[in-house]
Amino acid sequence: MNRRLQEQSAEKLSLYLGDERLMKMKKYVQHGDVSTYDHAVLVAFYSCMLACRLGLKCDERALIRGALLHDYYLYDWHEKEAWHKWHGFRHPRFAMENAQRDFHLSEKEIEIIRKHMWPLTIIPPRCKEAWIVNGTDTWISLIESAARFRCLSALRRSWIDRPLRLSLRYAEDAGRQASTCMTKEK
Repeated sequence: MNRRLQEQSAEKLSLYLGDERLMKMKKYVQHGDVSTYDHAVLVAFYSCMLACRLGLKCDERALIRGALLHDYYLYDWHEKEAWHKWHGFRHPRFAMENAQRDFHLSEKEIEIIRKHMWPLTIIPPRCKEAWIVNGTDTWISLIESAARFRCLSALRRSWIDRPLRLSLRYAEDAGRQASTCMTKEK
């Protein structure tokens, strides 16, 4: 992977990572042993990289915020509970409702969150940012699930551990101005 592109993506992402509300996602496991927070950071990181690599003109703020909030459902989907049965089909709505409660979202951010599980959500995404997050989320979920096996530890280091360290390092360097980026204007 291109180191410069990784650093640019991490720097763009860093302004959003200090928000305490996002930290709630650290309590829940997503795939393998990756937290929902780390998963969301990885999806945002790789969504930025993909958009840049393909030279796509897109709403970068909506792309990052939508990616960070796409799994903001705030429960442990591994526990057997009737109300979150069929998690794969229903969690986009839970995530959207929680995100709308806690953040000011644009229509594009709502679209990204609602459609990130297409084709399970039946209606396909309408904007390129939602398509980017949809594809990236699927890819990163596969990486996270496979990387828990010891024989794939190199996969984990290069696709999960390094990008997370880089993103969090940039977030620390950016100071705590990060939390204001999640609450500013629509």
